[in-house]
Amino acid sequence: MVDVKNLMSRPAMLGIGGAVLLAVGAVGGAGAVGLTRPGIEMAPIRPVAIASLARGGDGLVTVRGKVAEVYGDRFTITDGSGKTMVDAGRDGDNAVAAGQDLLVQGRYDDGQLHASFLVDGNGRVRAVGPFFAHGPHRGGPGERHGPGGAGPGHDGPPPPGCDAPPPPPQAPVSPAPITPKQ
Repeated sequence: MVDVKNLMSRPAMLGIGGAVLLAVGAVGGAGAVGLTRPGIEMAPIRPVAIASLARGGDGLVTVRGKVAEVYGDRFTITDGSGKTMVDAGRDGDNAVAAGQDLLVQGRYDDGQLHASFLVDGNGRVRAVGPFFAHGPHRGGPGERHGPGGAGPGHDGPPPPGCDAPPPPPQAPVSPAPITPKQ
């Protein structure tokens, strides 16, 4: 007969319990990462006219045109119907040159195209922007900043003590007389 007490000693139980906790943590962590990772979105393959972007609202689009001007990681692209600003993200510096024919896939939002992929005339694809639909939003000049939407030049609660009277003026301080040493 097998002695159960020796099989289930305290160190053996602690080892089994630790292994089980590690396994549960690994499975839980993998599940959390899978749930928080954004889904892959594909832009339509057929390019749309730039003029239709303003009418069509926000969403995933593909635009084909010629790069007009380059401003660091942003550039303007134009086709026969219009012109729009493209935000290529942090990875977009030096991604394009003025006059280059380009296909841009990304999300049109707030009046500009946030590029995810740039396809040049040779068919080379460059991933430049975020791969998710709605990411951290960088505030623009007309947007509210800071906690509660308050910031310089915007409505919002005044800082504490703004409505207090100004402090009284300080009395002039005259320098102490200097006495010669003896």
